[in-house]
Amino acid sequence: MNKEDYKKIAARWIEAEKLQTSSAASRARYQQTHQKRFSYLFHFITQKFPAEDLEILDVGKSELTLKLAKYYRNISTLGFAPEKDEGGHTVQDKDQIPHLSFDLNQAKKIDSWFKAEFDIIIFSEVIEHLSQAPEFALLFFHYLLKKNGFLLCTTPNAAALFRRYKLLFGFQPFARIRFFSENPGHYREYTKKELIEMGKKCGFATIDHRYLSFNQNLKSWKEKFVEKISALYPAWNWTQLILWKKK
Repeated sequence: MNKEDYKKIAARWIEAEKLQTSSAASRARYQQTHQKRFSYLFHFITQKFPAEDLEILDVGKSELTLKLAKYYRNISTLGFAPEKDEGGHTVQDKDQIPHLSFDLNQAKKIDSWFKAEFDIIIFSEVIEHLSQAPEFALLFFHYLLKKNGFLLCTTPNAAALFRRYKLLFGFQPFARIRFFSENPGHYREYTKKELIEMGKKCGFATIDHRYLSFNQNLKSWKEKFVEKISALYPAWNWTQLILWKKK
C-alpha cells in the first residue's frame, strides 16, 4: 500500500469514532446520561452561592450552563473555539452566553493568559480530559478568580469499586486514547488525595470533598450489584466533587 491508502485507513478510523462521540446522536446520549449530575450541581451551586449577580465561569459548556444561565445573570463559558468544538457535550442553544476561547492544554504558556475576574469557576468533568499536567490549568483559574473566589471540580474517581472490579478480572478500567483529538477522551483520572495535593500546590484550600454517584439506567446485574456495594462505602463511588477556595 502507498501513503494514500494509509491515509484512507486513518481517516476511516477518525470518521467512525466521530459518529460515536461527536455526532448529534452522541450529544443526545450525553445530555441524557448526565441529567442527574446537571440537576445535582445546579442545586448544589445555587444553594451554596445564592447571589444571582455573581460572576460565573463554566468550563466546558453543556446543558448545565443553560440551567445556570437561567439563575445567574453573569455567566460565561470557556473552552475550545466554537468552530473547533465538536465534543459530544456541545449544546446548540448557547449563542447568548459569552464564550472565552482557550485550550487548557496550553495553560502552561502563561503569556497567553487573558485577564478576567470571576467569583466562581465550575470545572465539571473536564480535568480528566487534559493531556497536560492539570496544575497549569488550576494555576490559570487561580489567576482568574477574585479574592476568596471558589473553584468547583467534579471528576471520576480513579479508585472507584467498578474499576477495581474490572482490574480484578483482567479488564481495562480506563478508556483508550481516541483517534479524534478534537474531542479527547479521558487521559488521566485522579484520587481524592491527588486532587487535594494539586489544589494546595496551586494556592487553593479544600473546603469540601464528597463522593457521589450519578449513575442511571444501569442495565446489567453486575453494574447494579457494584452500584449497591459502592453505596455502602462512599470512597468506592464513581464520581467525586471537590470545592476549592482561593487563598
